[in-house]
Amino acid sequence: MNSEWWIVGSVLVAGFLFMIPVQYRYIAALKKDRRRRGVDQETYFNKMSFQEEELHYNTQIMFLPSTMVASWIYNWRHKGGKTTK
Repeated sequence: MNSEWWIVGSVLVAGFLFMIPVQYRYIAALKKDRRRRGVDQETYFNKMSFQEEELHYNTQIMFLPSTMVASWIYNWRHKGGKTTK
């Protein structure tokens, strides 16, 4: 039983580590989307089609820990580019 937990834990950690670069690229692509420029987040998501919205939701929620780490890395790398109004 103990070795089974190690196997399950190892698979989960490997999936977590694998998904960080994938989520980072997804976040970077989202930030560069032309439709997002000059629009707040709520308006951006309201303009999405249902399929796009569901895809985004599933991509972000299914791998939440990896998404959080990728978001932190993205914000840390691009912190100089933010402007305040």
